[in-house]
Amino acid sequence: MIIRFGEEKDYTQLAEMKWIHGAEDDIYYNENNLDGVNKGEFVSRFTEFLREHKEYEIFVAEENNVVISAMFVYRIPKVPKPNGHAESIAYLTNVFTLKEYRNKGIGTKLLKYIKEYLTEQKCELIFVFPSEKSISWYERNDFTNINEVFECDLTEE
Repeated sequence: MIIRFGEEKDYTQLAEMKWIHGAEDDIYYNENNLDGVNKGEFVSRFTEFLREHKEYEIFVAEENNVVISAMFVYRIPKVPKPNGHAESIAYLTNVFTLKEYRNKGIGTKLLKYIKEYLTEQKCELIFVFPSEKSISWYERNDFTNINEVFECDLTEE
């Protein structure tokens, strides 16, 4: 297994993984991610998004030229403060491992790599909005639910 930054050559595989993730969420959470959506159009839109939004750092685990796990990081710069050493905070999103590779420690290894990388980059913390099924995995990987996050929903959904 190789852990590396995602590249443009991975975009179609990443789009396929996002499609699978949406299908699983439809089953597990009774969502409607794929209703009325054309897969080809989605893959095209997803890959174009990645080409346009280079600010996302994509980390992948690869085996035999296949992306088997991926995580996206969006770093938010912090306004400098006196004696402040951290330069950013990070939002972790689109965390996904192909079903046949789950429960083998791959996601944990990938997350460890990301945490080490972000520490070197003077990142203060990583935050995530976990699904119900993933909370225990995040807890096993040193995430805690100690900060109250207030949000203001701007959508009508």
